[in-house]
Amino acid sequence: MTNHNNLFLFSLISLGLLACSTVKPNISTSNSYINSANILLKQSQSSAALESANMAIKQNPHNGYGYLVQAKAYQQLQQFKSAENSYSRAINEDDGNVEFRTAYANFFCATQDYSQADVNYQKALKIAGNNESGLNLVYINRGDCYTSQNNLESAIDSYSQVLGKPNPPLAAYLGITYAYILQNNYPRASYFISSYDGPATPELLQMKITALSGLQSANLSPKNRKILANRIKQLKQQLKDLSPETTDETIAITSNSKVSQTPVITVKPNSVETTSVKNSKPMQAISNTSPTATTVKTLNSNSTTKNTPPTKIKVNSVASNFKSRIKTSSTGRHYVVIEKGDTLYNIAEKSHVPSTKLIKLNHLKTDYVPLDTKFFLD
Repeated sequence: MTNHNNLFLFSLISLGLLACSTVKPNISTSNSYINSANILLKQSQSSAALESANMAIKQNPHNGYGYLVQAKAYQQLQQFKSAENSYSRAINEDDGNVEFRTAYANFFCATQDYSQADVNYQKALKIAGNNESGLNLVYINRGDCYTSQNNLESAIDSYSQVLGKPNPPLAAYLGITYAYILQNNYPRASYFISSYDGPATPELLQMKITALSGLQSANLSPKNRKILANRIKQLKQQLKDLSPETTDETIAITSNSKVSQTPVITVKPNSVETTSVKNSKPMQAISNTSPTATTVKTLNSNSTTKNTPPTKIKVNSVASNFKSRIKTSSTGRHYVVIEKGDTLYNIAEKSHVPSTKLIKLNHLKTDYVPLDTKFFLD
């Protein structure tokens, strides 16, 4: 009888263990937390985003995207060691994910470890293989990293890897145009940004205005100068129509108007998609030839820009002024979250706080301001 009782008890234990081993993670709930974390990250609610990311990981410990948003939240909180660990965890869950590896490279670029950034961009390229969207993602982000280092020729080469293929995304046009603007090469900047024929976005219009405005100092004929002025006026009006909050003061380009390339994670019930390199409409491939010093294709009276809804690309609104970015911490201190293109000196100019004081407030060792981190103003 005792043997029968023991056998029955053993059977119950075995069934219990089997039930435990077959419990599946709550994928749907995990994905919902990931989406919430991404929304909170865009609103610079870093702590809340971290909590949501932690819940995503708790629901599904093997979802690499949970660790990815956790890493980004830690990065915003300037907890860089924790961020690096989370990026590593994401890669450990899926070492063949080009987005994870690219995000890891971006992290090293933001923290100025450029050698590690380059190593990881190279790994990301190998992972992407012949996948065009994956290659675009890596080349664009690597171009942004070069731009942040003021290594503009390398940045242009990286963007060109994308623009030499069919249907390049808007981000590549914005990237190469911005690099040429930083070189004060407005003819090339105008040529590239005018080559994009997809839907209009605030970033596209802003970049066109800036590139064409730079041509006003060129040796143009009175007729072309008038055409140029009218075209710029049209673009400014279109920008105001697309972004009603835009004013004449905010139309002037600032260095942080460059589009962010950080992927936006959109989680569906059983899949994860990124929208950073996707566009809703195909675009024509551009020529590798450059315009002459005083001739740009857009300078004709019949040129128009399509006024259609923006594509699904994560962007930082060029129309929002610096004051709208200022937030208040739980301790009452004012700060902004560093965006691509921000520098110590343009923040000092906009905030009216001396750069020397900003260095002390943020414990900086150099004049570099890390991307996606809180930067205190008082």
